[in-house]
Amino acid sequence: MENKVKNVHQARAIFDLLGIKDVTKDWQSKKGTQVFELPFKTMYANGHKEVNRFTIYKSGYVRKMLVKDNGASYCCYQLNKTRKKEYFIKDYKWDYQKDESVFTGKYRKCVSKERIMIPNHEDRLVYLCNYILKNYYRSQTGASFYRVNDYQVNLMKRLAEEDKARYDERLPFGDMVHPDSTPQNDVQVIINGHRYNLS
Repeated sequence: MENKVKNVHQARAIFDLLGIKDVTKDWQSKKGTQVFELPFKTMYANGHKEVNRFTIYKSGYVRKMLVKDNGASYCCYQLNKTRKKEYFIKDYKWDYQKDESVFTGKYRKCVSKERIMIPNHEDRLVYLCNYILKNYYRSQTGASFYRVNDYQVNLMKRLAEEDKARYDERLPFGDMVHPDSTPQNDVQVIINGHRYNLS
């Protein structure tokens, strides 16, 4: 079972340790929006490089932003979990004599999906941190892209060694691995005496 970030203090410590930057602009901050960017781009098999930028909103949304070459976000997709939502609509049939749709007196049940909002800012930060760890810093079997390279793994190890006192909680790095690593590579991060295997 994966270790997960449980509180905002762990999330902030991990963001700091991994070099995930808060790149929020003043106008975004005034609206209750916060933007984060990973310290590396995703490299796809076709050579395309993608900036990894994420945004959390006061409304409860958490989103992955798609970024143009000039650095501007142009689109996004939702990261919030979904749930089924049932609703009813009026049932109509075509009346050829009146040449119009006529209500049959019945209703049809429809099912759609809706996003589950995360109302608390700290909960949004924790949710985003867990999403990033799961999808960008842990092994991805069969993925057509590369996310973490040896440089990032070594950087995490060095930062943790240099600044143990700042990371005084157990951080969930137990199953972080480099996609190209093998079980023989024993790369670890030690934070405040706790050992976290990265491979």
